[in-house]
Amino acid sequence: MPGGAPEVKSNRIVRKTMGFLEHLEELRLRLIRAILFIAAGTALSLYFSEHIIQFLISPASKSELIKLALLNPTEGFIVHLKASFVAGLFLTSPFWFAQLWGFISPGLYKNEKRIITPVIFFSAAAFLIGAGFGWQVIPFATEYFASFTVGKIETHWSLASYVNFVLQFLLAFGIVFELPLFIYAAARLGIVTPSQLRRYRRHSIVAILIVAGIITPPDVFSQIIVGVPLYLLYEVGILASMLAHKRRENKEPFK
Repeated sequence: MPGGAPEVKSNRIVRKTMGFLEHLEELRLRLIRAILFIAAGTALSLYFSEHIIQFLISPASKSELIKLALLNPTEGFIVHLKASFVAGLFLTSPFWFAQLWGFISPGLYKNEKRIITPVIFFSAAAFLIGAGFGWQVIPFATEYFASFTVGKIETHWSLASYVNFVLQFLLAFGIVFELPLFIYAAARLGIVTPSQLRRYRRHSIVAILIVAGIITPPDVFSQIIVGVPLYLLYEVGILASMLAHKRRENKEPFK
């Protein structure tokens, strides 16, 4: 303007804020969508539930020490539902991960939102890869527990108990393999730094043992099987955070 102070244009990126009720409404919509996706995946998986169950029990079926049995009238029905639900969970993982990260994205700056699409893809991929890794462990875990026989007593396991055991393993490893990705995203956003992660390494070990105890069957063997990879993934997360921190300092675009 003539005779006045020069107009200064700000390059500052403004982040739209949402009120508490708006956050609740957004959360409600995201949850409904995620539930609908999982329900659709479960319904589809029910059609193939017999094949899914045969796949899940294959490690026990190959063992000469184990015999599976249905021990109550509703057990077979429950097994079909649980197997279908978890299969639907894996099948629709890209869609409900999209809802999870979509709920977080309104709180990010425009340049930060660039991470959402690749993170959705890698989150789903890590979840499936983790489950695949867990599946490789299950035959060894099955034989290990079957070896604890008593005299000439035959080993008869409940079908529901064994399927629960397998599904817990698959879900546990699926969740565990998300750790480096979440650490990278947190470091890229400046929430954590590599030095902080190294400083609290001993605290993280305690947290890892607690998490392993929560997401695995209640035995020391399963907790160790999950806890050791979880700690190794934490170390991978530290390396990933170093890369993220370097990119943040260099002000590289969020990708």
